[in-house]
Amino acid sequence: MIATSIIFLPTTTLNLATNLKIIINLKRTTTPLTPKGKLKMISFDSHTNFQIFPSKLRIVTNDRLSKKIFELTQDDLHDWIENHKTMNFIEMFNHKKFGEITSPIKLSVDGENFSISEPLDQFDGAVLSVCNSEWIAKNPVTTPSIIYRGLTGKVGKSDAEPSKDQLTAIFNSINKLMRLQLDYDLSDLCEKLKYNGGKPERLISTLLPCHYLKSSTINGKDTTVIYFDREPVLLTVAKIKNCQLLTYDALLLDVPKQNNTPMNIVVKNYVMQRIQEIKLHNLTPIITFDNIFQKCRLENISRDKKMDARNNTVKFLEYLKSQSEIKNFELTKRGNSFYSVKFSYSKKVTRLIQPKHDSE
Repeated sequence: MIATSIIFLPTTTLNLATNLKIIINLKRTTTPLTPKGKLKMISFDSHTNFQIFPSKLRIVTNDRLSKKIFELTQDDLHDWIENHKTMNFIEMFNHKKFGEITSPIKLSVDGENFSISEPLDQFDGAVLSVCNSEWIAKNPVTTPSIIYRGLTGKVGKSDAEPSKDQLTAIFNSINKLMRLQLDYDLSDLCEKLKYNGGKPERLISTLLPCHYLKSSTINGKDTTVIYFDREPVLLTVAKIKNCQLLTYDALLLDVPKQNNTPMNIVVKNYVMQRIQEIKLHNLTPIITFDNIFQKCRLENISRDKKMDARNNTVKFLEYLKSQSEIKNFELTKRGNSFYSVKFSYSKKVTRLIQPKHDSE
């Protein structure tokens, strides 16, 4: 068992311009790409064709670093943007055998043509987890539609397309993830755990190392394609640290007759991640609504919207119960208000739902 803590450190000031704009370079490729896993390269002309099979298995990094990055506050971001453009912090492991292991970490902007007005949030984390899942499934490319289906549990339903606003939100997340760079110093870990043969190593990569391919066809449809350059760095880090990954059937997110608003997407993904974490580590099976509102950045929404979030959480739990993901649940009150949900669950591994659907 490894206990982890993260400490923020003062940063050195960098003289970078403020109010920068995002520049997206959409590139066409005529170079043959090496097939991996389930990828089929049908042709190599300027209008490149792919066939892929999106993963129904969701992979979520569950180490302290991943959690911290997607829970940065507006104050963290303000300090970063206005003063430094770089955030330095230290992650410390308390290893049962080797004692304290220290890893200096730096989060910075990869390139100057980028600005960010909001911290990374649970939606960005969910987008990254879908991309992690596709990478592990050996799909070296994905699309905004496939990411949307992964976020909502509609994997394999080729008629499920994101709305214009949902598409914008997905692209915004990708733009942030592919331009925020993590510099993770593994020297102490390599020496004590003999990772990399004990030789010092640093992982330097954007959170989502990828680029766009233009004029491409996925499973017969013209679309923008996101091509993964290599394994996402947070996935690599979580694997090194005792393989701190959560897995679950993504189809469990597809709640019947529930609108996939941004708020519902974030809440479902967070609640599912929390349930899996509780089950994996045998934690007290209670989730408070205050925790949901805080982690999903819903503290400042109206009372009616908070009620909607609670009601949709209950509807989600009812669906998980119908699919035997949890046995039962009950709501608890503090005063006149609903405070938390307590649930029970089986130790059995969740079965994979096998719906009839198209290849995408």
